[in-house]
Amino acid sequence: DVPAIALTNDANAAAIGEMVYGGAKNMKNFIMITLGTGVGSGIVVNGDLVYGHDGFAGEMGHTVVVKDGRECGCGRRGCLETYTSASGIARTAFELMVDTHTTSELRDVPFNELTSKKVYEAAVNGDKIALETFEKTGQLLGMEMADAVSYFSPEAFFLFGGPTAAGEYIFEPIRRNLEERLLVIFKNKIKVLPSKLPMGDAAILGASALAWKELGKVYNTNY
Repeated sequence: DVPAIALTNDANAAAIGEMVYGGAKNMKNFIMITLGTGVGSGIVVNGDLVYGHDGFAGEMGHTVVVKDGRECGCGRRGCLETYTSASGIARTAFELMVDTHTTSELRDVPFNELTSKKVYEAAVNGDKIALETFEKTGQLLGMEMADAVSYFSPEAFFLFGGPTAAGEYIFEPIRRNLEERLLVIFKNKIKVLPSKLPMGDAAILGASALAWKELGKVYNTNY
């Protein structure tokens, strides 16, 4: 029988949406990373989403990148999500201001109003704290992405979510740090690309792509 309901999380849906409607149409191996209030990921291998034995595979946001680091909502400490989500980026900027005497326009922003968007706007103005914030974000994301390459050898990473609106301010340090940490056999092979899914429609496109994908399995048809 045709399944009446198909369920997955937002990052997995975004990965399927990227494969059906976005920049991964002709790719069989790629990883989608969503940066927002949290950090999610969807891993596609040989054209199929990786779910694992219990359906929870692909939680890159909850890999530990800093031992005994920031407390995470999952109950552990030092998860990637606590450093590279939108709120994590803002917190990094705040901590840099606490730890240094560097002049920054962000010092005039109250902590509860500090956002990744404000960090981006400061970076455009050449703000050193903002630029260092994106550098540290790129270091951690690049490190974890390099580890993922060793496991899955993806053709590309696609990044989606509010912080990606910072463009090269976030993409350049991610690409550079990824490349520096790659095993030599993978160097100069892995693309890091912005998602081509429209921000406001990603959820509905991902959900519809999931439906098409599941129907394709039932009828042995490629969609």
